Amino acid sequence: METGFNKKVCAELGEKVEAALKEALKGSGFEMKRGGGKFSDVEFTMKMVFSLTDGETQAHKDYREWAALAYTPFPPDMLDATFNYGSAGEITVIGWLPNRRKNDILFVNSKGEERIGPSEDVIFWYTRKFGKYIKPKMDVQPEELEVTYTGKE
Repeated sequence: METGFNKKVCAELGEKVEAALKEALKGSGFEMKRGGGKFSDVEFTMKMVFSLTDGETQAHKDYREWAALAYTPFPPDMLDATFNYGSAGEITVIGWLPNRRKNDILFVNSKGEERIGPSEDVIFWYTRKFGKYIKPKMDVQPEELEVTYTGKE
């Protein structure tokens, strides 16, 4: 009888590895999330993402930093805000994915699943509940420039 890796075997093995690692990491200050993977008949490769439990994720940090800039349309208060998002129901925004061209807002739905959506739509539904966010204008005066002519007359 010949055995090999297939989608079902890889999923079962991934669940076992994830459960064992989560048990081993309890109380260590780290958490683990299973990523994607690939398999062939004789080999299975699985990705694991480790992060600090009390730290912020890269997507959370990216949103916070990007929303702080004056020229971006992202309301800073939308991060970690909970509101209704169309027919998807209630969501909580947890970050921004700058490498994604269209679906760049990362959120968690009411079932606890991470999903992505276009920033324009998410901002629309956010402003529908909380009102339009107006970024404060920067009160920075341009410095006076002193120009001296160094050429020949």
